[in-house]
Amino acid sequence: MRKRRPEIQSPTMRVQLPILLLLMCAALAETGCWDPPKTTSWSSATGAEQFERLLWQEIKAKNWNAVEPRLASTYVSQTSGAWRDRAQTMEHFKALEISDFSLGDVEVRPAGADMVVTYKMNLRGTYQGQPLELKDTPMMTVWQQVKGGWVAVAHADSIQ
Repeated sequence: MRKRRPEIQSPTMRVQLPILLLLMCAALAETGCWDPPKTTSWSSATGAEQFERLLWQEIKAKNWNAVEPRLASTYVSQTSGAWRDRAQTMEHFKALEISDFSLGDVEVRPAGADMVVTYKMNLRGTYQGQPLELKDTPMMTVWQQVKGGWVAVAHADSIQ
């Protein structure tokens, strides 16, 4: 019969192992292995689809200081059956309370120096205090690269 050797674990080893595990977990969390992908910023966005998503995130967050510079001075939109310039569009956005939104069927088409983004939007919230829900609403935005980055120059949707 074989004698089993007793396992020897020093008190130091019992303390070091949990600390080592904790450090490994912290390292994984810090490198992003456990985190969902971080929302990109305007400076790190690399395409018109990201610009569109970022614009809607800023509108939802009511971050008007980030929204306004992303609309060209000549910006025009056709939305909710009305034509709006940049100032009117900002007022329109400010009347929105977005609780949730998503973009689907996104397509980006280069048009010279511009990018045309088409997509279908789903959105829940309110507009001027009235319930608003969009389901697969076709939208289009034209983005143009300028000296300070990318700006939206035109937008159209099928909201009535």
